[in-house]
Amino acid sequence: MKLRTITIPDLHGKEYWKEINPDGYDKIIFLGDYMDAAYRNISDIKFGDGLNDRVMVDAKRGRTHAELMYNLNEIINFKEKYTDKVILLIGNHELPYIYYLRNNSLYRSVMCSGHRYTIAPQVSMMINDNFDKFQAMYQIKNVLWSHAGLTQEAYNTYFKSRIGDRFDILTEEINKLFILNDLDLHRVPDLRGGYHKHGSITWADRREWNAETYKLPFMQIVGHTPCADITYLYEDGTMTNDILDKNPIVIFTDILDRKVKFFEYEIEV
Repeated sequence: MKLRTITIPDLHGKEYWKEINPDGYDKIIFLGDYMDAAYRNISDIKFGDGLNDRVMVDAKRGRTHAELMYNLNEIINFKEKYTDKVILLIGNHELPYIYYLRNNSLYRSVMCSGHRYTIAPQVSMMINDNFDKFQAMYQIKNVLWSHAGLTQEAYNTYFKSRIGDRFDILTEEINKLFILNDLDLHRVPDLRGGYHKHGSITWADRREWNAETYKLPFMQIVGHTPCADITYLYEDGTMTNDILDKNPIVIFTDILDRKVKFFEYEIEV
């Protein structure tokens, strides 16, 4: 039996996901980053937003506060309608909103570019009221989904000592850490302006992946790092947009700024 999956990468308010026919798939996996985007117009920038020095104004592709919140609410409703079929993962752009009501010091430490200060209370309430619908990692057989992926180096640094290479419990333990607000899930690498050598599963940059050192027994499907097209890193170190007759380590799918295209993958179960 083959399980048909479709992966929806970083939306940042875009409604492209509504073009998907849910009857055509066994699993519909959102990779997070539902929030934060270029502003629709200057009037959307209210007092407090100026604290973010990367506020953007884009009259064509931008999103108003209301549009971002409405889209997120629609995604949550979609999850409620297709409870077992739809998987909602968390991206780095949701973390500040999660922590806004839970832990204000964490809220400040995980803030991202484009963060909407003025609607943080409402978005935080929306996500936290539906917290049980979100998770950090999803797994089918030897395939892992997370927002940015788990590199070998991040695994060795943050998680190896916790599970002792018990890969059969990796996803379960990662999701427990998400519930416990463990910051090891959200370490920001210096490549992304952080203070850590290795980015964790909501922050790892594509440049951190090293095929030579990668030994984890999983193929991973991730978003986070924008690409011009779906990109494959193969076990021999080849990185290309082409599907080759060899095993990929990780598949990068964050392309919605360039084209409307989702990654479809069938898994033998």
